[in-house]
Amino acid sequence: MWHLLLVLQLRDDLMTMLIAGHETTAAVLTWAVFLLAQNPSKMKKAQAEIDSVLGQGRISFESLKKLEYIRLIVAESLRLYPQPPLLIRRSLKSDSLPGGYKGKKDGHSIPAGTDIFLSVYNLHRSPYFWDRPHEFEPERFLVPRNSDIEGWSGFDPSRSPGALYPNEIVADFAFLPFGGGPRKCVGDQFALMESTIALTMLLQKFDVELKGGPESVELVTGATIHTKNGLWCRVTKRSDLH
Repeated sequence: MWHLLLVLQLRDDLMTMLIAGHETTAAVLTWAVFLLAQNPSKMKKAQAEIDSVLGQGRISFESLKKLEYIRLIVAESLRLYPQPPLLIRRSLKSDSLPGGYKGKKDGHSIPAGTDIFLSVYNLHRSPYFWDRPHEFEPERFLVPRNSDIEGWSGFDPSRSPGALYPNEIVADFAFLPFGGGPRKCVGDQFALMESTIALTMLLQKFDVELKGGPESVELVTGATIHTKNGLWCRVTKRSDLH
């Protein structure tokens, strides 16, 4: 019996490593490049920050803390293309949720044992919580947003002083790139830093253009949001490097 349990544990650990620790980071970087390629001025802004902080040197933890705009690009990519796009929770006891914006005055009753599907993708693109929700604007995470929605206290970067990346605390759970609460992803900071380092190393040396228009990139959802046939790009050495 214990052999079977060991095999099941090993399988679960390998699946966690493969999906939660590999595919998600690759997906974030894919969509960050996709978004930057459509916004060359923002790519240049990111490269200017890299040049100012690093020059042609290597990134370190201390320099990563100075790469604010790169970190915000990663966060905004996760807002538009969250990994995973859906969270599932089961209510262990009966509860009630607020009615929401212009919703039911008496809220929503949740019986014990109810499976609740949370569409992070829709949450991150909701016009109730975000201005111009479908636009790629990394700078949005620097600006507080007041709330007139029942049960939501708005977006305030000062709620989490010292945090390198926006999180569920500053957004009062309107931004859930790694979930929230006691079952939030334990590797969130590692994944964010890994993505920041990889994106920095790419933009430090290269410019990226889409090969074909953005409409040619088909979106497929599963455990992550990924492309159907890959993200075909034209990568060239930066011409502005000295």
